[in-house]
Amino acid sequence: MRHTNNREDAMNINRTVVAAVSSMMLAWTMAGVAQDAASTLDNNAVNFQLSLVTPIQIQDAESSIRGLRINLIYGLNDNLTGMDIGVVNDLMGTLKGAQLGIVNIVESHAKSFQLSLGNIVLDDAQGLQLAPVGMNYVGAQAGGWQMTLAGINMTMGKHDGGQVNVFGVNFTGDDSDNQISGIGANWAAGKANGGQIVAAGLNLSGSDADLQIMGAGLNLSLGVVNAAQFVAAGANASLDVTDKQLCGFGANYVYGDAQGAQIAGIGANWAAGSADAQIAGIGLNSVLDQVAGGQFSIIGADFALNNVSGAQVAGLIGVNLAMGDVSGAQIVLPLLGVNYSGNTDGVQWSGVNITGKLTGFQFGVVNFCQELDGIQFGVLNLAINNITPVMPILNASW
Repeated sequence: MRHTNNREDAMNINRTVVAAVSSMMLAWTMAGVAQDAASTLDNNAVNFQLSLVTPIQIQDAESSIRGLRINLIYGLNDNLTGMDIGVVNDLMGTLKGAQLGIVNIVESHAKSFQLSLGNIVLDDAQGLQLAPVGMNYVGAQAGGWQMTLAGINMTMGKHDGGQVNVFGVNFTGDDSDNQISGIGANWAAGKANGGQIVAAGLNLSGSDADLQIMGAGLNLSLGVVNAAQFVAAGANASLDVTDKQLCGFGANYVYGDAQGAQIAGIGANWAAGSADAQIAGIGLNSVLDQVAGGQFSIIGADFALNNVSGAQVAGLIGVNLAMGDVSGAQIVLPLLGVNYSGNTDGVQWSGVNITGKLTGFQFGVVNFCQELDGIQFGVLNLAINNITPVMPILNASW
């Protein structure tokens, strides 16, 4: 009887081991299949898409685009790495690059520059959203800037960076680094880590607030009010982490990380560590480490010594320099400038664009890259390691 029990115990152990090994092999197989499918999907991304109204389009909606997509009325696709131009631009997946249109929609994550009347990202976003009149919306957490002349900036989660409007409402569902309104309301449901500034209207912080400045209206904080740095003419200096520095004329300097926002009307913003958001009217934005969000200058230069996840944008004239890689966008809107990066996973838009490997889209007078996986559109296009290294007007990887 004892031998029989020992034999049954051994058989049970063997069955358990076999079942466990089989489960592991099945899991590994399924994971490999999923990885191969994802790799196949990425490898099958196409360079160009032209859409009238989905499904009337060259590529089907399930295709991913690596290059340029033009939506004459409405276009729907999966993922996009590059440039999106049209009336209504809709993505079911992720965006790395830029969208220009009337309505921009990203149903997953975005590392990008968006310009339209309605910019919508349903998940996390890093970069810049600009709506001259309308709404900027992020459904989860945001890093970078939301800007509108008249409208609503809304982030449902935490916002590392800033929200700016002339007439309207800034809202974050969690902590907020920076909210600025000309006439309207700033509302942070969590902590206002950076500052809330309004000329006429309301500042409301659901928890602690670092800085609330009001021209005419009401400042309301339900928690502790801490501090910030503000100067009309001169310099701000911080030797450690700072959330917010404002300067009318002069320089903002941080030795450590600039977690919130640095704003200079005319002057320079300088962070020796990492930074989420910098704005210079006329001047220099400089970060000696990572940019996880956005740098914006009207006339000037945006500089990052390391990688950029989000966007570097010059509104009129300027230079965008990223000595590391860019995942998102480098843009000088009127083409009066230069973009440079180690590698670009997204879009470069300027008079002269220079990068190592380009995955996405370049638009300019002169476009240069070492390796092209996407589209170049300009007067002169150079892709050194490609089959067609020099092409006028249009160059693409096939």
